[in-house]
Amino acid sequence: MKHQRLGTTGLEVSDVGLGTFEWGHRVDARAAQRLVDDYNGAGGNVIELPSSGHFAAQVISQLRLPEEMLVVARTGVSMSEPDHIEVGLGRSRMLSQVDSMLRTTGREHLDVLVLDVFDAEVDRAETASAIDTLLTLGKIRYVGVSHHTGWQLAEMRGAGVPISCAVAEYSLLNREAEDELMPAADYAGVGLIAGAGLGRGVLTDKYRNATPQDSRLTGELSDYVGAYLDDRSNRVLAGVRKAATALGVSTTDIALAFNRHRGIACSLVSARTPAQLAEVTGSEVALADEIAEVLDQIS
Repeated sequence: MKHQRLGTTGLEVSDVGLGTFEWGHRVDARAAQRLVDDYNGAGGNVIELPSSGHFAAQVISQLRLPEEMLVVARTGVSMSEPDHIEVGLGRSRMLSQVDSMLRTTGREHLDVLVLDVFDAEVDRAETASAIDTLLTLGKIRYVGVSHHTGWQLAEMRGAGVPISCAVAEYSLLNREAEDELMPAADYAGVGLIAGAGLGRGVLTDKYRNATPQDSRLTGELSDYVGAYLDDRSNRVLAGVRKAATALGVSTTDIALAFNRHRGIACSLVSARTPAQLAEVTGSEVALADEIAEVLDQIS
């Protein structure tokens, strides 16, 4: 697995990151440990905690994480009740959430803290001050943003928040980040981490002939996945299949290779089984420019 620096920082990340969205739900601690061991053995070093990732954090507290493993965690979104979501980047909320994540995971620091919302109501100076406190105390080492537009990224940096990376959904099925965020990040030297790097699993082509019984499409995430099972996605996937056949690789290989070709530092995937993980960690296809151009056109 290839490693590259995150933007202009000295932090090196693997080109595939391990998402933990289903840890504590469909992935228990024993299964998670196997995934971590296999992932680390393949050269991976990024584990991402989702928003309100209390269950995943509890699982992490039970694992033996290699020293080189980087934990990327989000702040700014909390869920006090199942149907009540609170957002904000006020000082008190951020400091409390970071302390809570450290207690739950049993870690001394978070490698990257991602601001998971743009808070228009809180003075940017307050957010910057909270970040400075966390950095000074050694509770976090780098800062990222998610769900930010290009101008919001620029505004946060202008307020003194030392942003190292931006996390945004990105794949051959969703390239909205190219409109504004990617140019802004490139200009500022900010690295890009792709969420849902395999198009919510659709680019693995596992839904081509039927719906696997244990897939997300059969559970509470059916709407999330189903959004990419439309005519446009089918046309894109048909082109991906052609490229995969021509190169003798899988559609997963093509999807990850396209992200690397577009300058994505790390593509997050939420593998639940060793077999799923092996497919992505063993993917090192490099696209020729002409193939990447065709994929660019069809998507």
